[in-house]
Amino acid sequence: MRPATDRNIYPMTNDVRCLNLIERYLRTRGRRYFRGHHDAEYFFVTSTRPRLHVHLEISPAHDDMLILRVNPGHFFPATECPWLAHFSDMWNRQEREVTAIVHGSSDPQRIGVVARRSHWIRKTDSFEDFASFVDRTIADATDLFDELSPPVDLPAAQPLLRHAG
Repeated sequence: MRPATDRNIYPMTNDVRCLNLIERYLRTRGRRYFRGHHDAEYFFVTSTRPRLHVHLEISPAHDDMLILRVNPGHFFPATECPWLAHFSDMWNRQEREVTAIVHGSSDPQRIGVVARRSHWIRKTDSFEDFASFVDRTIADATDLFDELSPPVDLPAAQPLLRHAG
């Protein structure tokens, strides 16, 4: 019997391959990442604006399925639920790389939005295919949250010189 290690908590053999693909992706992209509560969960924060939280996870039910979830580091006021639901519905009708999902939070005054995508990892998939899928998914999630968070109007800058007169 094989001793339990980080790599064989999940009994299926494809899990190690998927974990290796995720870790290789994170290393080659220079990501500072964290491991989740389970061995098949990873988390990092993008350097884009807005900053996004990216979760990569191997499905506990299917060791050859990658689940990507991307969300901003904040929630929205619950009063924006109708607008967020409409925005998400319109986004999802465009058949983009990610699906926008509106969800509740533990605070009834707040609501969240997550960009989600799942992907079967076949034994024939190369690292380049895997990395391209993750990159495209993150890029599309970035577009989603760029459109969702219009730029904040900054107050007019104060003139450096006063009018003399």
